[in-house]
Amino acid sequence: MTSPRQRAANRANAVRSTGPKSHQGKIKASLNATKHALTKPVDTSPWGKYLDSICDLLVAEGLEQGEAQDLAKKILDYERNAEYQRKRFIDLREGAPLCEDPPEIFADLWVADRLDRGAKNKNPLFEEKLDKEIAKFFRRVAEGRLIQVQNEAIKTLRNADRHLRRSALQLFKALRFSEA
Repeated sequence: MTSPRQRAANRANAVRSTGPKSHQGKIKASLNATKHALTKPVDTSPWGKYLDSICDLLVAEGLEQGEAQDLAKKILDYERNAEYQRKRFIDLREGAPLCEDPPEIFADLWVADRLDRGAKNKNPLFEEKLDKEIAKFFRRVAEGRLIQVQNEAIKTLRNADRHLRRSALQLFKALRFSEA
């Protein structure tokens, strides 16, 4: 149970928390829901073209027009979410990059490898100690970026999974309601 003191502290923190302050932060936050279009209404998405035919099938099965429309939207929402998640998993399985622009990570790893080789071969153009330190730096930067990219990919997949579970639950509820 939350103590009154903790509740007061939570409320004070919530008043101060107003979202991004900078213009760039506001732009980034405004695009949060548009990365995958899973929160977009089904009838305005490309899946909307199937809405009328599914609705007609449901009406032919004995549902009223309003119930059929709601159920058709939930079916299409579930299918859209399932298709998005299927596509992400297939892309990752086939070796698609985790993000749009990973080449800079590989460039940093390449530089680190070249510097390591230069230090091992005692290349007269480079100082051995300096090469090793620069190579460590580039490798650390690249590994940090790679971890960032992996975390972003995991976050995207978790988000897609959350949307799929939400749409499955809504579909299940709609089906249970239509049977009653």
